This record gives sequence, structure tokens and C-alpha cells, in this order.
Amino acid sequence: MKRTLHALVVAAILVASLQANACINSVGTNYRGEIIRPGTYTGNDLKPQLITPNDKAFLIPWSKYAVAEVRKSPTFRNLIELSAVLIRFDKLPEAVKLLQFIENKYPGKYQTASNLGTAHELLGQNEDALKWILEGLKRNPNDHFGTEWLHVHILNAKLGKVPRQTPGKSILNLDFGNDAMPRLPAQLPNGNDGKPTSLYAMGRALSYQLTERIWFVPAPDKVVAGLLLDWANLELLAGAVESADVLYDAAIRYGVKEDKTISLRRKEVEKILSLARKNPSDKTGDCELCEPPASDLK
Repeated sequence: MKRTLHALVVAAILVASLQANACINSVGTNYRGEIIRPGTYTGNDLKPQLITPNDKAFLIPWSKYAVAEVRKSPTFRNLIELSAVLIRFDKLPEAVKLLQFIENKYPGKYQTASNLGTAHELLGQNEDALKWILEGLKRNPNDHFGTEWLHVHILNAKLGKVPRQTPGKSILNLDFGNDAMPRLPAQLPNGNDGKPTSLYAMGRALSYQLTERIWFVPAPDKVVAGLLLDWANLELLAGAVESADVLYDAAIRYGVKEDKTISLRRKEVEKILSLARKNPSDKTGDCELCEPPASDLK
């Protein structure tokens, strides 16, 4: 039976992860040492998602399939997939040209706007990138699981349109305090609806946007470094401490300096996991970053 394009895309993107780890962790540990079920890559299984691929050969079958499909039938779906191929392979001027053609032929599609925003940003054309990402948000506020507010914030920061970040903090200026356990920031950033995000929505945005961005942005990078540190603090505060440990490492690799606070928190992670190994808990604990029930996502 002929495989669908979607299946090929998923298979291709997963190859890199499967080479390093065989499966997604089914459980994690919260800061109380209790079992949690994040429903996403956790701990060591998260590591491959935080590395920019050097060799994209595993995407060649997908790219050949996409080209063949466009030649057979230049539908919107096939053309937008081809634009994704061009972006993944850093053929950015070609991607922009194709996407402009798609916008003229199939006007008003949010996928076109989103891909144009990404291509322009990777070309260093941040004003054009912001214009198209905002247009994509207008067309579909739920694109990329409602996380595009963070993409907008990153572009605004690049353009100097947000307050300068406090030393030691990311462009979001979240204050997690300086104790071994992070504290809940007094104010979280606004989401697509203009209202403060929840912890879950904040974690989802950092996870989705950063794993996408890291594909194109190798270490070191100041913006990515600061946001990885935010994500690490959120995981220690309200998610899986195994992921916090991996994310602190990634933040340092991307350029965060390991100061006294980070050192304290990494030791806190080590202490929590050590105690959990010595005294395993069967209790399912709280996890504000874990996937909520489907009814809560509506």
C-alpha cells in the first residue's frame, strides 16, 4: 500500500531521534519525587530534540517524494510540503519565491504565511518575517498549537520592540528567583489572545518553538540559551526534573553561564532524583506542565 506523505514526513523527522533513543519516556518525576506522566519527550529522550542536525540525508526520501507529488499534481498541499522541504534544506530564496507563488494561487492560507515568516527570518529579514507571522496568526490563532505568540515575541526582541532583557534573564524577563527551587514568576507573558498564559501553555510554547528553532539555529545563540533556561526552570518548578537537568545542560551549551543559582538548581535536581531512586513512589503527583485531559484542550 502506498504510504501517505504525512507518514513519510513523520518517519523522516523521527529518524534522528530514534538513532539516539528507542522510545519516549512514559513517566517522569516531579520536584516532590512523585511519578508524573508528561506525555512528551522527557529527560534523556529529550536530548536529540535539542541538537541541530548536521546531516540531513535522512530527509532525502521525503524531499524526493514531495517533488514527485508536485510534478504529478500541484495542489496547495503538495506545494506547501515542497516549501517545507526547501526550508529544511536551507534553500531559502527558492522557498520564498515558491511561497509567493502559492499565496497568489491559493490566497489566504495560514500555512503559507507561517512558512513565509520562517523563511524570511532565516534570511535575516525580520521585519518581513514579523509581518507574515502576524498574518498567519490572524488567519489561524491556533496554528502551531497556539504557540506563535512566542515566535512574535522573539521577532519583536530581534527588532528591538520589547524592553531590554534584565541581565541573566531571557527575552521574556521571567523572574524565577535565586533559590534552589524556582519560584512562580509574578507575571507570565500574554498568549495569542492577549491574556497571560498558563504554566502549561508556557511550557508548551517553549517546547514547541525551541525544538523547531534549534533545528535551524546551532549553539551558541543568546536568545535560544535564555529561553532554554526558562524552560529548565519551568520543568523543575512544575514538570519533570529529569527534563530540567537536560535543559540546564542545553542552556549552558547555547551560551548561558552557569552561575550560583543554576548550580544550586542542578544540585537540587540531583538530590530529588537520588531520593526518588532510593525511595520509589507509586503515587502519581501534580504536574502543571503535563498534557491535560483532551476536554481541557478545547
